[in-house]
Amino acid sequence: MKTTPRPVLVLILLAFALALLRAVPLLAHTPLLGIANSFDQARYTGCFDLYPDRPAPIRPDENSPNAPFEFYRFQQNPVPLCYGSSELLQQGVAVGIYKLQQAQGVERHSVRWLGWLRLLLLSALVAAFCHAWLRRGLWPAALANAAVFAVVLSDPSNTLYFHTFYAEPSALFAAYALFNLIVLYAQRKPSVRGALLLGVAALLLAVSKIQHLALPLALAGVVLLLGLWHRRRIAWQGLPLLAGAVLGLGLQFAQLSRDDPMMKSIRSFNRANVVFTSLLPAVADPVATTRRLGLPESCAAYAGKVAWQLPGLAEDICPGMEKVSRLHVLREFLREPASLLRFARNGIAVLNPWLPRNLGHVEGAVLGKLPARFVSWNGLLDRSPLLRNLLFALPLLFALAALRRPDRLALFAALLATLMLATFGVAVFGDGLADVAKQGHLVFNAALSWLCVATVLLATRRLYRRSGRGVDAVDLDQQLGPAYVAQQHQALGRLR
Repeated sequence: MKTTPRPVLVLILLAFALALLRAVPLLAHTPLLGIANSFDQARYTGCFDLYPDRPAPIRPDENSPNAPFEFYRFQQNPVPLCYGSSELLQQGVAVGIYKLQQAQGVERHSVRWLGWLRLLLLSALVAAFCHAWLRRGLWPAALANAAVFAVVLSDPSNTLYFHTFYAEPSALFAAYALFNLIVLYAQRKPSVRGALLLGVAALLLAVSKIQHLALPLALAGVVLLLGLWHRRRIAWQGLPLLAGAVLGLGLQFAQLSRDDPMMKSIRSFNRANVVFTSLLPAVADPVATTRRLGLPESCAAYAGKVAWQLPGLAEDICPGMEKVSRLHVLREFLREPASLLRFARNGIAVLNPWLPRNLGHVEGAVLGKLPARFVSWNGLLDRSPLLRNLLFALPLLFALAALRRPDRLALFAALLATLMLATFGVAVFGDGLADVAKQGHLVFNAALSWLCVATVLLATRRLYRRSGRGVDAVDLDQQLGPAYVAQQHQALGRLR
């Protein structure tokens, strides 16, 4: 095993300390800091009959975009709500605590319990993967994980979601674990443990949010295709990935096919957003397009409006809307290729900011924003479109290296690029341009993580070369590449 230099261990500990110094004061802040409820939270808390503690005349599931709430209580909602998600695992732990409090006569329950649980889980995940990489002698990867924790994962644009019942944290944790597992088990022999971990992580990511239902499937495809491209054989890691992805996709489709009021509402809003915010603003003749879709020409007047800005349900004001499918929308884009380019340009433009601007962050305030002392990448990226677009482009450009170099770093870039494209594509085709930045939450994390990891590996490359002894004294690129195993066997043979 390659010896880990003591300064590296110190840097890893300092990175953990920095991450906690960023996260703990935010979670401990009074008043509570979080992301206000745009209604999405009720889809998950409804599974436990848990809603914000508000006066009785207010419906339990009514949205509250102005500010987050700290206290929740168990209460019945007129319309049953529940959307299955891996997010329910984390929330279930908090609800278990709330049930214990309830037995002691406590009726108001703080969301801070969930916030601290999320931070504990994230810290444990990062520590586990740092340990795993150190055991394999790849301490630059361990250091890169710690740096991502300090620079990206602990950013307020992530930790503000900890004090919420949104599914963004669960999606982030599942993606972080899955990426580490894929790269960790790359070029290793098949193992039952590895297969189980890969399959479970893929399943958890697929069922975390609607927007990620096909993401693990795309990642499995990348692993399998690269295996065929470089080695002319199927990479075993892709098979459990594929199994978990297909199972998750099936569960998501089963939920989306439900005929209850909640799912009808979701389908109605998503369909309207795709037509009015994605398609019509991008085509040259919105009136002609609505006519081809079988809609009244008057519907063209709603181009650019999101579903909740319409004077009524889309199906009522635009009869025939319920028959418009994604295939019809795609057909219109293909009829006018320039509209597809305008659609992509419009989507990229609204993939900002990382931290929702239309939702409050401070309890008790009206659209209160994150206090300035909590530094976030969001501010810099929001002010500089050029920097933001360059950041998005870097993983996509380096992903091309995966076709030439069968090493872990190139694989990592290919996976990140796939995540960014798949997440963006599903978001804009699934729900139009209504809430792309929030639904594209993982895109920012992926782009920043690539910058962080690439910087750490480049900075430690020379030190890594010199830190090994004997047969382990190899270049970082060799250690990350497929030739490493063969070189090790040859070296051991010479020693014998």
